[in-house]
Amino acid sequence: MANHPRAIDPRVRESRQRAYLSVPTLARQMPSISEIAVELRFMYETGQPFMSPYRQIFVPDMQAYFEFQCPDRDCSGAGFDMTPAISAAVRAGKEEISGTLKCRGSKSRTPCSITLDYKVETRLRESGN
Repeated sequence: MANHPRAIDPRVRESRQRAYLSVPTLARQMPSISEIAVELRFMYETGQPFMSPYRQIFVPDMQAYFEFQCPDRDCSGAGFDMTPAISAAVRAGKEEISGTLKCRGSKSRTPCSITLDYKVETRLRESGN
């Protein structure tokens, strides 16, 4: 059976797009950083993987938008905002952080049970750049 793409409410999609475009680039928001690598592992409450892990790399000319949608198609109002964790790590000069976030969404009026185990690696710009 084919996995059909999630149908997102056009208003939600437009709101996310506006939020994405309103965020400055990584170079403007975090000028000391040359790269941020985010490894994402979505899990059920039981610890069983929800899907394959993946990694996303942010470079200076990309938007510093660190919100990720819940991969569960039945979840609404969903997502994980990693902005506070990444911003705190950069301010503290940490090169690596990890943690867990719980989805903020719900399924059939019950809280979503998906969690996100993440690892973030930051790379500083070299002197003179």
